[in-house]
Amino acid sequence: MTKICVLTTVHQAYDGRIYHKQCKSLKKAGYDVTLLAPKPDKMIKDDGINLIPIEKPKNELKRFLHAFKVFKLAKETKADLYHFHDPELIPVGVLLRIFTRKPVIFDVHEHYPNAIMSKKYLKSWLKRPIRLAYEIIEKLSLPILSGVIYTTEEIGKRYKSYTSCKIENYPLTDMFPPLQKVKGDHHTLLYLGGITRIRGIEELIDGFAKVAIERPEAKLLFVGGFESDSFEREIKQKVKEHHLEEKVQFKGKVPYEQIEGYLSTASIGIIPYLPVPNHLVCLPNKLFEYMAAGVAVISSDFPHYRKVVESSSSGLLIDPESPQSIAKAMISLLDDATLTDEMGQNGRVAFETKYNWNSEEEKLVAFYRKILTK
Repeated sequence: MTKICVLTTVHQAYDGRIYHKQCKSLKKAGYDVTLLAPKPDKMIKDDGINLIPIEKPKNELKRFLHAFKVFKLAKETKADLYHFHDPELIPVGVLLRIFTRKPVIFDVHEHYPNAIMSKKYLKSWLKRPIRLAYEIIEKLSLPILSGVIYTTEEIGKRYKSYTSCKIENYPLTDMFPPLQKVKGDHHTLLYLGGITRIRGIEELIDGFAKVAIERPEAKLLFVGGFESDSFEREIKQKVKEHHLEEKVQFKGKVPYEQIEGYLSTASIGIIPYLPVPNHLVCLPNKLFEYMAAGVAVISSDFPHYRKVVESSSSGLLIDPESPQSIAKAMISLLDDATLTDEMGQNGRVAFETKYNWNSEEEKLVAFYRKILTK
């Protein structure tokens, strides 16, 4: 049986994209899959995937230094193919390719040069040198690696001269069963995912404050973790200043397999991402999770987002930097349950016919076969 070793030092072990989709799909295709990932609070047993838990570094510098410790663990698996998911693992991927002579795949989740420019913890004067250093390292490393997996055509432009494949992070069909007649609460708006400044959370709270005045029955639910303790304090203070304590709830992080349960409690899902460079070229998986759950979408008006939302008639587009624009869209859907349900149903149809993992799974397995037979 062909052995596969999947590596990540950043993402949680039971990450939706890495574990629930890719690893399980590879296992189903007949591969012997080992996953090296940060140790989870609770291990899943008897799933057929061998998890090797590793320490998760606590800061960016340690992430880079720790990556080299991962090289030894990965090499010891004696895999027939290595598949890594984090840019700081590029040196590890190169070393594995050189010392094992086995194929190595780099899975690109974002436009990393753009992402570097959006990092708040980096000093402004450091961003361009770090971006340049990354681009040089990537350019030198890619000819050594065996293949690249990426999302969106715009990100893929950077890898067109290499063996590559576009695989989107669409939702699992078995995670989102057919919609029931009973809909979620038409007064509840949901934000799903990491709660960070560049994802427009401040503007979202300010916009919802306007909604709460005109529609006091409205509620806003956050499902996801804060980027930092300081930002959590800042946002909760803003909620308090707007007197929204009874209308805004924070559920924190939840396991990937529990996402659908929270989505079923709402009828409107919000993606208020700000127009930072990385957001303009990527597609958030929560957009498709909202659609899969039959939840009407309120989304930032960026080209990639607009193409999906308008072609499927699944929601409304907003200026994420304008609380007034956010509030207007919220009120439009809160006041028209029929329209909200219709958009939710349209999104669900688009998920069932196009934006689901089934087709991406086929592309993943085909790409593996291509790499392994080269």
